Amino acid sequence: LVQKFKFNCWIDVIFGQSVGGGLDSQIAAAELRTDIERAMKALKPNELQIIRMKYYEGMSVREIADSLELPYETVKKRHKRSVMKLGRNMMFVLALLFIFSACAYGILLYFDIIPPIGSWPWPWTWEEKEEPEEEPQDDTETGKVRPLRIGEPEEEDMSVDSDSGEELTGETFEPYLPDLTENLQRPEDEERVSTVMEEYTVSPGYGINVDPKEPVYSLARKKSVENEEYTLTLEEVSYINHTLTATVKLIVKKETLRDWKENYRMMRIESFTFQEKIWRYQMSIGREMDEHTLLQVFRFDNVIFPNVKEGIKDLSILFNTGESIGFDMESVEQKKVTGYPYQVGEYGGILAIPRLEDGTLVIAVYPLDDGDEFQIVPAIVAETGSPEILEGMTVTGEDGTTFTGECIRYRPWGQETYFEWDFGKAKPGNYTLNIPWVNLKASLNEKLSIPLNLTDNSWEDMVYEIPRGEVWIKECTPLDVKPDNWPDYYWTDVPSTMGHWRIRLGYACEDPLCPVTGFYGFKCKMELYPREPAYDSEEEIETPEYDFRLLSIDTETQTMEFMLKADLKRANPEKTNIYMNKNDIVGYRWNESFEIPLAVEGMK
Repeated sequence: LVQKFKFNCWIDVIFGQSVGGGLDSQIAAAELRTDIERAMKALKPNELQIIRMKYYEGMSVREIADSLELPYETVKKRHKRSVMKLGRNMMFVLALLFIFSACAYGILLYFDIIPPIGSWPWPWTWEEKEEPEEEPQDDTETGKVRPLRIGEPEEEDMSVDSDSGEELTGETFEPYLPDLTENLQRPEDEERVSTVMEEYTVSPGYGINVDPKEPVYSLARKKSVENEEYTLTLEEVSYINHTLTATVKLIVKKETLRDWKENYRMMRIESFTFQEKIWRYQMSIGREMDEHTLLQVFRFDNVIFPNVKEGIKDLSILFNTGESIGFDMESVEQKKVTGYPYQVGEYGGILAIPRLEDGTLVIAVYPLDDGDEFQIVPAIVAETGSPEILEGMTVTGEDGTTFTGECIRYRPWGQETYFEWDFGKAKPGNYTLNIPWVNLKASLNEKLSIPLNLTDNSWEDMVYEIPRGEVWIKECTPLDVKPDNWPDYYWTDVPSTMGHWRIRLGYACEDPLCPVTGFYGFKCKMELYPREPAYDSEEEIETPEYDFRLLSIDTETQTMEFMLKADLKRANPEKTNIYMNKNDIVGYRWNESFEIPLAVEGMK
């Protein structure tokens, strides 16, 4: 209750509700000005949107939900997360102010300049304000894709009603409201306010830019280095959303063909440099083009480039071999997403750019993420890491003809932010792009650790939080006979000291229209005994102490089944942990269909 009281007081100070206190309160609020602005800028655009509507425009959660055409519970949870995030951003500042105020009060009290707090007259009272609970309405149109819009709010009389029965005592001050116009459009005289995603720009061929103030660059010209053994070519470089992606091609000459691992090592980028700043890659993925050609893509995160219309020059990439390639980048044109067909929903949106290419209908399909914890998987209808796309998108013509799409150059773990789809031969005209569902992913904010005692098959009876859901242990069973659904190699030719367990985990998502589809990163760790010299043979060293694998995921019963085997001479079954690391991925399927009208023009 005390924490809730302090929280409401803090909200009142920031958003200018009845605080009172005269000149001293005005000074205190003024001192918070810079820090409040900094805390506001740390919020995501969709978080700022709800804060503005709730506290600047005086809208209730129900009114916000109706205006944004979102479910009531969704807006309620987003509002809570936004305000708590703002509170965490301000906590350090408020702590410093409290310490400073306490020191100042002690000095003034010591010199008898002010009386003790107990003798102060209190001309105002704090009032705890809480919005009354509203019963969420039944959202029955979940299968319908609706544009996310904010209507112009009605003008409200902000003056105090003297007949309302409310009594205000003490002095009041003009509240400070941080200016968010740099971050968010205000309604004013516009007929409608664009959503956060409608402020994005798109650079066809490169992706969606979530901050139009930031540049998009691409490689000006391919560059190569060559010697007697191989040729290294910088094929592509792109920069968008503070991420630089570099594609390198290695052509190994026939007379000097090496082991593929050695070839990958030769083409690995050590770092890239711009204006004396050095970045190292966070992720890479490679593939063989033919018996002499390799292609590898490197991703560099948290890159910051200046916005220069003419482009930037004198960048350099350093390879492991010590060779380097210097290159320039040119500016890429950005266009508003509102100039293309798109639709948005609760967890994001889809942008489609169609074209006819040699009589074939090709559609570039871009995810529109709203900055929330869910991200749309680039292949849209394919789960994260799926080896192939079994079911795809379709396009319907005006005459009812259906064209099935095939994802072009799909790769499960590539660095693409979007994909193009081939729908076969088609003519100019009006079509509808049909997307049956959208796959999402979310990263864990912190490590998830589930302890187990396999000796007595016990565990803590609790649930563990995942983004918008939870996971828990359903079953842990020791096995003496191989189950029928276990592979033979997992059971045969094992030492007599080996133990086997079946472990089942249950999971759930708070949104029934967005069930969990997979976990990417579940691992197992067991405490190991000190190795005894008698067992320290080469054969035993090559045998793992334990092995943990995912066997199946049943989306109907929302159950994951794992198989675990461990050498009980070397691994302690009492100290077992199943875990996922921070930033590991959880997959979801958003069961909302999209139907996007397209006007396909002929070749120009």
